[in-house]
Amino acid sequence: MEGFALVAKRWRDRFGWVLRSIQSDRGTTIPELMISMVIAASVAGLIGTAVFQFFVVTSHGNDRLAVLQSLQNASVWLGRDVSEAQTVTGGSGLVYGTLTTGDPSVEYRYSYDPANKTLVREHLVSSVVQSTLVVARRIENQGDIVFSVSGNLIHVSITATSENGAVSETKALDLAMRVH
Repeated sequence: MEGFALVAKRWRDRFGWVLRSIQSDRGTTIPELMISMVIAASVAGLIGTAVFQFFVVTSHGNDRLAVLQSLQNASVWLGRDVSEAQTVTGGSGLVYGTLTTGDPSVEYRYSYDPANKTLVREHLVSSVVQSTLVVARRIENQGDIVFSVSGNLIHVSITATSENGAVSETKALDLAMRVH
C-alpha cells in the first residue's frame, strides 16, 4: 500500500496544478471566451480554405493537364505522319483523311470513334490495318476535329474537353507534307 501512496503523492506534486485550476471558482470571463472564439474561427477558416484549394484547384488542374496531354499526343502523331506523307485523301463519314507515304502501300488513316470519343490512327499496309492507336482522347464530337488541305499543307484543328466539361482547349496545327 505504501507504493501506491508514494505514486499518488508524486502525481499530486507534479500535476496538482491541473486539479487546482479545474477546481477553481474563478471561471472564464466573456472577453476570454470571445478571444478564444475568434482564434477558433480563424483557424477553421484557414483549414476550410486549404481544403477547398486542395480539392477544387487540384481537380481543375488535373482536368487541364489531361486535356493538354491529349492535344500534345495528337500533335506528335499527326506531325510525324504528315512529315512522311506525300499525298492526302479526304475522308467521309467518321474518317477524316488518309495520308499516303512515299511507299504507296503504306498509309495512315485518321478517324473518329464516337463510342470512346477519341481520334484514332490506323497504320495500313496494302490497305490492310496493321495497328490501331488512340492519338487523342476527350474529343466530344466528330466536329471537334477539322482537317483541311491546301497544296502541301494540312491544317488540323482539334478541340479536347475534360470529362466534366469544365476545361476545353483547342490546338491548331499547320503541317507540311514531304515534297518529292
